[in-house]
Amino acid sequence: MQELTGKQQQVLEFIQLHAHQTGFRPSLEEVRRHFGFNSLNSAVTYVKTLEHKGYLPQQDLIKGTPAAPSLMIPVLGTVAAGTPILAEEHIEKWIFITPPSPATTDYFGLKVKGDSMIGAHIIPGDIVVVHKQETADNGDIVVALFGEEATVKKLHEDDNGVFLMPANPAYHPIPVTNEVRIIGKVVSLVREHCS
Repeated sequence: MQELTGKQQQVLEFIQLHAHQTGFRPSLEEVRRHFGFNSLNSAVTYVKTLEHKGYLPQQDLIKGTPAAPSLMIPVLGTVAAGTPILAEEHIEKWIFITPPSPATTDYFGLKVKGDSMIGAHIIPGDIVVVHKQETADNGDIVVALFGEEATVKKLHEDDNGVFLMPANPAYHPIPVTNEVRIIGKVVSLVREHCS
C-alpha cells in the first residue's frame, strides 16, 4: 500500500478509533468537525484518498442524503465450505456492512474457502457476515467449530438427528456431536472478487 502523509495517518487513526469504540464509521461531518476542516469537501478528499490507497474499504459518499450507518466488522480468517479447516482468529482486515435493525456490534466476517455451499450461492472468496450466537434454527446457515477447525453449512434437524448440510451433492452431511459448537449464524455475504 502507498504511504500516508502525517495528516492522512491522523484521519485514518480517528476513523479506526471511532469505529472500534462505537462499531460504526464516523460520518464525513464528524471527520470535518474533529479536524476543523472548513468544508466537507476536505473530509471527503481525505477519506477517498484513504480508500484509494487501500487503508479503508470503499464506501459511497453521497453528501446531503441520509444513509444507513456502516458497521465496521473484522474479517477473522478463513472458513471452509468443504471439509473443516483451521480458522485462525486474527484480524486480516476490516470491512463495512449495513447493519440490521436494531444494529449491534456482534458480527464478524470469515473468508470462504471451498465449494460445498455453492448451491446456497456461497462461493470461494466470499466473505460471510456472521452474527455471534451459540444456537440457530433448523435451516439456518451457520459457522460451526470442530475443536479449532471451522466450517460453514446449513443446520438441519430431523428424526435421524442434527446435521451440518452442504449445498453441493459432492459433499456429505456432518453429524452434530458434542464436539461440534455453533459460533454464529450467517446473515449475509460480501463478494469483493469477480466471479
